[in-house]
Amino acid sequence: MVEELEPKFLSNHLMENQIIINTTFNETRVALGENGTITEIYVERQSHPRTVGNIYKGRVDKIVPGMQAAFIEMGLEKSGFISVEDVTEDSFLDFFLGAEDEDSGENDWKQPIIQDILREGQELLVQIIKEPTGAKGPKLSSNIALPGKYLVLLGTVDIVGISRRIYKDEERQRLSEILSASKPPGTGLIARTASVGVGEGEILDELEYLKTLWEEIKSKSENQKAPSFLYREPKLCIRAVRDLLTQDVKTVVMDSKEVYDELQTYLKENFNGVDVKLKLYEDPTPIFTHFGVDSELEKIAEKKVWLKSGGYLIIDIAEALTVIDVNTGKYLKGKNQDDTIFDINLEAAQEIARQIRLRNLVGIIVIDFIDMKDSSKRKEVYNTFTKALKRDKARSVVLEMSLFGVVQLTRQRIRENLLSTIAEPCEQCAGTGYVKSVETSIYEIIRALKSRLESMAGKKITVAASKTILQTLQSLEGENLRRLEAESDVEILSEELRNPGNHLYEIRGE
Repeated sequence: MVEELEPKFLSNHLMENQIIINTTFNETRVALGENGTITEIYVERQSHPRTVGNIYKGRVDKIVPGMQAAFIEMGLEKSGFISVEDVTEDSFLDFFLGAEDEDSGENDWKQPIIQDILREGQELLVQIIKEPTGAKGPKLSSNIALPGKYLVLLGTVDIVGISRRIYKDEERQRLSEILSASKPPGTGLIARTASVGVGEGEILDELEYLKTLWEEIKSKSENQKAPSFLYREPKLCIRAVRDLLTQDVKTVVMDSKEVYDELQTYLKENFNGVDVKLKLYEDPTPIFTHFGVDSELEKIAEKKVWLKSGGYLIIDIAEALTVIDVNTGKYLKGKNQDDTIFDINLEAAQEIARQIRLRNLVGIIVIDFIDMKDSSKRKEVYNTFTKALKRDKARSVVLEMSLFGVVQLTRQRIRENLLSTIAEPCEQCAGTGYVKSVETSIYEIIRALKSRLESMAGKKITVAASKTILQTLQSLEGENLRRLEAESDVEILSEELRNPGNHLYEIRGE
């Protein structure tokens, strides 16, 4: 049920598992709090709308046999990209095969090649499964998936599946029987984790909604020419309630009355029997500040993450690889060195799992724990990490810990990491994380001065730079600058730049 509270609501701390929603004009931010800590943060702005989950009727623009892929025109700024493994059989079976061939035995089936599946100019239904990044367009699939809270309806794949996070055999069997008995012909159903313990009636009600939605999308597709837009995933506040509410997370706190009313209507229409608390926050203190989310966001760009014990992590994010290093730091409480290292690694294992979710680290991740000689301790640290990672909704493949304490994993990339959403590369360092040292800059200045002195006899030259550079220049090379002035008959002046910006220094002749 939906709990209606007094408009005035204030909690002193993040004490319970809850979803926190902040709305500021055209920006929506969502945070997930678990066990008193922030574990996930999402940011969505209308200037950069999310496209994952959107469905289009596309047209094949170009086939690339060497990559076994094709580019699909969808009417967007960039064409989409689809690999052969993401093209459903239904998209080409009727086009290339006669009806008499559809019952061919499985033993005769071979993995098709892209040029036998698609042709240029062909129209097909596609869904965005990965946001565009850089120069790359969105990644597509013709295996259409419509998620609800309890189910995912697969429009073009005829299967019944149960979430891998549902572990009890009797529950898996119950859900499998419900889905098998009610699955529409030619489609597929997957039971999501939230379906555990949910009655058959509620599951079937959602199935009816998803079936109706799928029929509407197919009808639009049949009546429109490619490229055309067919379906948009709900906005962030709705997706947060749909995807993040669980048996452990049943409270949603928001600072917008409009969002409060919208979620209240959504829950009543779709999940009237679900026990959910909607709370409206109206205190003058910003909601993300009150619940400690802003402080977490401020740390997202920091490489060093301190552990409560005094140890720390170093997180280095590259384009295709993230490396996380564990260090002892100030922690010295163990009885001996082995105990100290073990305690640090155990704490780090849980914090690393949180940071992976919080920062949305994706792709290849390498974790370098502090070396442990005892294999049983290595196993315990590894198990602690994998257990903490089980709460993550993104799929990961984790390799065993090596003898040297290294764990490698790959994590599903649906959207870019949080840092790339809330920050941009530094203009001065071009994203490297480094700028020229002060001494490097002062010797560049001296070389630039020397190259101009000969043509500036009897004139003045002004060196404009930051206060630090000017002070270091005078401290290290003041005497040599005066010698240059005397030898070249040039007066060298200095001027402090208040806001150097991209220009660490300027040299001007008068």
